[in-house]
Amino acid sequence: MLLRQLVSPVAQQLLCACITADMHMHNTCCACVGQLLCPNNITTTNVKDILPKEAYESVRKNMDKGILTGESSTARHDLMLDGVLHHYENRIFPLDKEYLLCMCRDISQQWEAEQTNAQQQKELKAARIKAEESDRLKSAFLANMSHEIRTPLNAIVGFSKLITYATSAEEKNQYSEIIERNSEMLLNLFNDILDLASLEADSLKFNIRPIKLIDICLQLEQQFCHKTQNGVKLILDDVDTDMYTSGDWNRIIQIISNLLSNATKFTPKGEIHFGYREKEDFVEFYVKDSGIGIPAARIATIFRRFGKVNDFVQGTGLGLTLCRMLVEKMGGRIWLRSQEGQGSRFYFTLPLVRQ
Repeated sequence: MLLRQLVSPVAQQLLCACITADMHMHNTCCACVGQLLCPNNITTTNVKDILPKEAYESVRKNMDKGILTGESSTARHDLMLDGVLHHYENRIFPLDKEYLLCMCRDISQQWEAEQTNAQQQKELKAARIKAEESDRLKSAFLANMSHEIRTPLNAIVGFSKLITYATSAEEKNQYSEIIERNSEMLLNLFNDILDLASLEADSLKFNIRPIKLIDICLQLEQQFCHKTQNGVKLILDDVDTDMYTSGDWNRIIQIISNLLSNATKFTPKGEIHFGYREKEDFVEFYVKDSGIGIPAARIATIFRRFGKVNDFVQGTGLGLTLCRMLVEKMGGRIWLRSQEGQGSRFYFTLPLVRQ
């Protein structure tokens, strides 16, 4: 009776009952059961008969723990009441060898507060990780750029001075080629940086339209056939000359150019093949080479910023990152297959346009 008087003020939130080890509730010890049961009709009620399976299993497991340890135990379960999900905490207190005291209270408001706090902590952690990653990338960017900008710039400045002292046409042409090559490298570097910044800010504009693929490939074949290393052949494979894709002309050229540029850089002998083919509703492009290949440890990070095959070869490590972002923006995906010493195969897809 004393127990009933103590807990009755919170009748709508608290269930307090004596329960036997076989899960039967004893009515003389029941204080209240909220809206689930009336204390007057639970003389032989089994908890299993009034609780859903999951809630019952939680209470049963908690009771077993209390019986086993002889100490109080706490657990949680959920109940759907009038279409609203409620969260409950059940606490078990062993009274003697026959009875256990079970106190169950509604902790829905506490649960919601805990979830809100957990979400806030998760967001704070994500923000901290993002800030740390941003700081790391900024440092890596500055370290890379200081070298990549200074090298061609020094060449341009140095050979611009030397060309004024050249005594022969051959010497002047040699210096001019060096200046032109390094100017092109510097321009490409700044273009990559600006494009990457625009992509990350989601401000890069795309002119999406049907593109005839053979026109792009023939243009790139002419552009790169003289850029391969001595003895290396660039081959445009047999392709469907009437195939179209949906994309931005300049960005498709930029992607394939990056892949061909890497292939020429890392292929000292053999052949470089490129082309495309139909794969269901997509066009699958490829660039295959017989070059040095990519170590397995680097394949997973090659499409990340500053991911490079060889840290001692000139390059920013931004080219493949740009390729990935451009391909994804145009509705495709990019991947590679490579084995060290046996060459690499880069693939990417874009939507197919059926004429």
